[in-house]
Amino acid sequence: MGSYPAAVPAGGTRSRALELIGWLTVAVVGVVTLTQAFGWAGSRLVAVMQSLTPYLGMVLVPVALVALWRQRLRLATVCAAVGAGILLLAAPLAFPGDQPDPVDGAAGLRAASLNLLYLNDRLDEVADDLHELLPDVIVFSEYTAEHQATLQQHPMADDYLYRIDRSGLGAGGIALWSRTSVLVDEHPDTSRYSLDVSVEGPDGDIRIVAMHAPTPIDSFENWRRDLSVVAQIGRDATTPTMVIGDLNSSYWHPDFRRVLDAGFVDAHTANGVGFSTSWPTDTPFPPFVRLDHALTTDGLVATNIDDFDIPGSDHRGFVVTVAPTAPTTP
Repeated sequence: MGSYPAAVPAGGTRSRALELIGWLTVAVVGVVTLTQAFGWAGSRLVAVMQSLTPYLGMVLVPVALVALWRQRLRLATVCAAVGAGILLLAAPLAFPGDQPDPVDGAAGLRAASLNLLYLNDRLDEVADDLHELLPDVIVFSEYTAEHQATLQQHPMADDYLYRIDRSGLGAGGIALWSRTSVLVDEHPDTSRYSLDVSVEGPDGDIRIVAMHAPTPIDSFENWRRDLSVVAQIGRDATTPTMVIGDLNSSYWHPDFRRVLDAGFVDAHTANGVGFSTSWPTDTPFPPFVRLDHALTTDGLVATNIDDFDIPGSDHRGFVVTVAPTAPTTP
């Protein structure tokens, strides 16, 4: 009798294909995790992938479960190791350190940050919302001449007699409106308009740096350079300082974590909402990343922060309350 080739077990080819897909998935997530571990963001693609780190980590869960079911223990073990690395990276968001106490009786200064979206034609609604919120300071980014004209004609403008407007083409404009006096200190050396001012707050003067960094996709080098400018502000700050605005970066970017290491505390993280998101809000799926931040240095503490929707924008805004810290006792 002639011999016949051995039969291929049913599902064998499909099983090997699934295992290959699993290994490819772990390889991609593992490489992104390694860039996080080494603090490297050397290209636009890497920066974009890093912003997706927590979601890439979630992809590992079904891969690990299928690997265990199919008894692919090596694949399951590697999934667990990479996932543990991501969890370790996320620990400061889940378990933020204790903040210092504000000085007794501090009223706090309330500052709002809004990326308006330069194409936004619903500024009357935005102004109505701000008229109700009535923060002490408002920072607008993607601020155009059309936005300026609409806002200044609204009754809410009467509450903000101190205004610094730098309207620009496209997304380049920025403005700071205040209910109390403002002293312009300097213009930071950033790729877009930025404002460095001293605001008279209810508990004393506060330095506020309003910024809108470019995206790493639009201008990768300028994005990294602007974040390095923010880091230098943190290292050099000698007075209570807050950097506020759309930094187009998230905790998952090593360059942003270097900003935090330079002496800043992120207000959302410090107030227990570090996993909150702010962009995009104009798509069918919910926002998946936080790009908008309030960062404080020593001598200043964020006692509260609330997010809100901005009509016509692709970002969520927020209102943060900051107050001077109580002196420490030896």
